[in-house]
Amino acid sequence: MKSSIRKSIRAALSGVVVLLLSVATSGANAVVVNIDPSQSSVTYTPSGFTICDPFGNCSVSAQPQTFALSGSFNVRQDRVFVVTSFFPLDGYERDQIQFDSLAVDSGGAAALGFEFPTYLSVLLGATFQGSEDYCTWFPSTGACTSMGWFGEYSGTFDGSTLSMTGLDYAGDFLPSTFSFTLVARVADSATVAEPGILACLAVAGLGMGAIGRRRTHFRG
Repeated sequence: MKSSIRKSIRAALSGVVVLLLSVATSGANAVVVNIDPSQSSVTYTPSGFTICDPFGNCSVSAQPQTFALSGSFNVRQDRVFVVTSFFPLDGYERDQIQFDSLAVDSGGAAALGFEFPTYLSVLLGATFQGSEDYCTWFPSTGACTSMGWFGEYSGTFDGSTLSMTGLDYAGDFLPSTFSFTLVARVADSATVAEPGILACLAVAGLGMGAIGRRRTHFRG
C-alpha cells in the first residue's frame, strides 16, 4: 500500500505550488467522460524481488495481473498565469488539464494500490503530459528537489475523445508498477459549469428576479 504520509505531503506541496506560481486567468470548464472498458485496462506488475531462506528456498514471484477500467470522471481545463519571476513580476499563460469527480472502477487493481491520477498536467493543443513529481510544475523560479518514484501519464484530448497511457507505483520497497491505457468519450450533455460560473449565473438569476418583482410592484 502507498504511504499515506507521502501522499499527504505531495498533496500539500502541490497545493502550495499552484497557489504561489499560478493564477487563473479564465473560467475553468469541465466535461464528463465515460471510459470505454473494451479499450481501457490497468496491468499490475510485481517488482520481481525474491526472498530466500538460509537453505536456498526462495519465494515465487507473483505474475502480472490485468484489470479492466470502467466508469466516468471529469476532465477539467484551466488557463492560468504562471509566475516565472517575482522581482520583477513576470510569467506566461499556460493551459492545464486535470481529472476529478472520479467514479472509476479499476477492479482488483485498487486493492493492490492503484490510484487513478488526479494531479495536473500541461496541455499543449490537444496533447497533455503530467507527472506526480511536483518539481515538474516549477518554472525557473528556484531550485527544487524530489525523491522517490513518481507516477506519470500523457495523451490527447480533442474535446470529444480522450486517449492516454500512464504509469503508477504501488509504493512497496522495490516498487511494483501499474501501467494503464485508457480511452474515454464525452458523455451527452456533459459540460459542467465550474463554481465561479455557477455563482455568476446565480447572481444574474437573482437580479432578473428582483427586476421582475419591482415591475410587479409598480403596476398596482
